[in-house]
Amino acid sequence: MNRRLLALTGAPLAALFVLLGAVTAPAAPKKAAPRAAAHGDTVLVRIGKDTITPRDVAARLQELPEPMRASFNNPEGRQRLLERMVEERVWLTASLSHGVADRPEVKRQIEQQRRDLLIRTYVTEVMGKNPPPSDSAAKDYYDAHEGDYKTPATVTVSHIQLKTEAEAKRVKAWAKAGQDWKNLAAKYSTDTLTRANGGALGTVTHDGVFGSIGAQPALAESAFALGTNGIGGPYKTDRGWHVIHVDQVKPEGIRTFDQMRQSIIRQISSKSSQDYYNARLSELKQSLGVKPDSSAIKGFVSQRKTAREMFNEAQTAGPAATRIDAYRALLKEYPESEVSPQAEFMIGFINSEELKNYEAAEASFKELLARWPKSELAASAKWMLEHMRTEGAPAFMNLEADSSVSSDTRPGQTSTHKP
Repeated sequence: MNRRLLALTGAPLAALFVLLGAVTAPAAPKKAAPRAAAHGDTVLVRIGKDTITPRDVAARLQELPEPMRASFNNPEGRQRLLERMVEERVWLTASLSHGVADRPEVKRQIEQQRRDLLIRTYVTEVMGKNPPPSDSAAKDYYDAHEGDYKTPATVTVSHIQLKTEAEAKRVKAWAKAGQDWKNLAAKYSTDTLTRANGGALGTVTHDGVFGSIGAQPALAESAFALGTNGIGGPYKTDRGWHVIHVDQVKPEGIRTFDQMRQSIIRQISSKSSQDYYNARLSELKQSLGVKPDSSAIKGFVSQRKTAREMFNEAQTAGPAATRIDAYRALLKEYPESEVSPQAEFMIGFINSEELKNYEAAEASFKELLARWPKSELAASAKWMLEHMRTEGAPAFMNLEADSSVSSDTRPGQTSTHKP
């Protein structure tokens, strides 16, 4: 079907599918079924020999997610739902009358959806019998992996950065004498990123990676040694001299079981589900007599791609250089296949039209003429050799070509796409 026509005719039906599939509307109190459902066999609409009755509308209403029902359980909503059911029925009837249901591709998709639904439904039922992990199992896991829940020691530091050691010693003396740390930082620190907030460097571990001054492990170790409320320095770094104030030191700790309980349950639940699934699958395989033939399987999975498959993959391999590599791999694997001349031509064509590498292109076209002089592409290769450095264009290009090359590569150039 024409895409524009499909877009016009499919829009209302698509809107219906979106609407019927939505689940985000706010929940609403349950209401009584439409009064019309009491006259369930009254014909509301005839569509040829088919009909839509209040019973049909009520049934469709019950199919909707519960939060959506309230928006249709009123006169305007019932009218809107009825109109969309008519629209759906019209298109369904038309598709059946035109044999859409008998098309192999449609049958294949229906069978695939049926297969997936059956599998999904049964697997869900089977997995529903797998009990969730208990608190005692979670506690046992916690006790066995207690080391995983340790928290490293941290230190929270503020600093005043200065240009010289002498300046740093004076500021340190003032700080130890009781002068306000934030005032000293605002007045004397050369660190423009931190001086407005008291020189706060944040909280670090022993690795000493500070946000504003980078990795300073020695400075961090000095801060740990000073302890909470300690003042130290001057310390020399690549940024200058530092006087530091230790705001807080927290020793190494461990997260409690209560803190980790939910995380542990999720973790062991995931493993338990996978183990349960694998066990049930193994039982079913055994009961059904599944017997793989390892030799046949090895031969099947290790079979090499055909030349045509490699050519098709090369067409959609991505960037120009990647496509050229794919075509060259084909030529190495199949030097004399039916698509080898096309692969050689495409190497030249991509080099010429996309990469403007005319020397490489010339080499490929000459290789094609030397190895396949009677190829249908020989004339095109000759034309490219004569004209690829100009703005002219060939009047023919008999090539099952690279899908990434479009007709607008050059003004007026004939497309190399196969129709």
